[in-house]
Amino acid sequence: MPDTIFALSSGRPPAGIAVIRISGPQAFDIQRKFLNIPDLGDVRHARVRALYNPADGQLLDRALTLHFARPHSVTGEDMVEWHCHGGRAVVDAVLGALGRINGAREAQPGEFTRRAFENGKIDLNEAEGLADLLSAETEGQRRAALAMAEGHFSRRLNGWREEILIVSAMVEAALDFSDEDDVPDASIEGAIIQRLQALRAAMAQQLALPSAERLRDGIRVVLAGPPNVGKSTLLNALVGREAAIVSDIAGTTRDRIEVPVQLGGVPYLLTDTAGLRDDATDSIEQIGVERTRAALEQADIILWLGEPDERPRGDAVAIAAQMDRAGWVKPAGADLALSARTGEGMAALVGRLVEAAQRILPMEAEYALYQRQRDGIGTALGEIDAGLRERDMLLVAESLRIARTALDRLIGRAGVEDMLDILFGRFCIGK
Repeated sequence: MPDTIFALSSGRPPAGIAVIRISGPQAFDIQRKFLNIPDLGDVRHARVRALYNPADGQLLDRALTLHFARPHSVTGEDMVEWHCHGGRAVVDAVLGALGRINGAREAQPGEFTRRAFENGKIDLNEAEGLADLLSAETEGQRRAALAMAEGHFSRRLNGWREEILIVSAMVEAALDFSDEDDVPDASIEGAIIQRLQALRAAMAQQLALPSAERLRDGIRVVLAGPPNVGKSTLLNALVGREAAIVSDIAGTTRDRIEVPVQLGGVPYLLTDTAGLRDDATDSIEQIGVERTRAALEQADIILWLGEPDERPRGDAVAIAAQMDRAGWVKPAGADLALSARTGEGMAALVGRLVEAAQRILPMEAEYALYQRQRDGIGTALGEIDAGLRERDMLLVAESLRIARTALDRLIGRAGVEDMLDILFGRFCIGK
């Protein structure tokens, strides 16, 4: 029998209200002891009750109390909620009294959500979406996390899984009844190929969706160019503080400087880099130049502050910076002209970054996929491709079995024990 767990599920005190959750086989018995009543009444009915310490009968607080019977609770277990006054002394007194109940203990981070997963109330993708929702800092992160937590991706996976089961049954029919007149071989094999092709197209379309890592960590924007062209000044202007040292001495920036920032509600990771030049003799500066080239390879967006015709790749945005300097002339081929010192042209640059983000991040009400999810779909897609190439129905059946296993792992039905501690460790205590 599992332990009964309890925790403060709202923010740390002081607060207007403190929500304390109790879940497990003793939840209702604990509710009766603290309320000092024999009958709890109807489930899901909120009542204002006095909470008493079972150890000495002293009044702890007057709280709004609810109870939810299994399996119709968020954890799938009997569960109780107390909405107490949010003072620190009240919360400490109630939690202290709960801690003295035999068989009850304080929950570990994410344990309520883990029990919901283990009891089939949510699947693995919904749990990951909930973890992202709790840590969301931008509107885009909130929308994508909510779509994942609401089960949009899981419903699509379940649809694919059902389709694979249907096709698997068709393959078994082709194998078992190929000699029967009522199951023509050519007809059923043609139907199998048609359904697999449609399934493959749907999975490939899903893989084209944006990466959740970019939504969580920020779009990688690399500022690059020769020494002394204003990269550090531009970085400081974009983040609104002195994040990078600015100097007229060439080679001041020796290493990558990474700064997270939100622009227009979109998360970015801005990277200031060492100036690119071929004649660097200082060994430290040479290392900085090598790291600059590595950053350029990983960049989603490059802001190039050198000569436009020397940009490192075709989609780099050529910036004509330092337009406040005397005698400045905009070079031919520059995409934008600006002065990070005066602010002229900065709004146009931010608009350009936000516009580029719309092509990289998920659209409204879309979810984004983590690498684990992309790998799982990729495995299933590879097996679908293998099934389309095969003409031996036994091999097609095996490919479909592996594809179905890959989807089961994504949903959390098989082979995910190794990642559960990591996932639920991202949650706060009480969630």
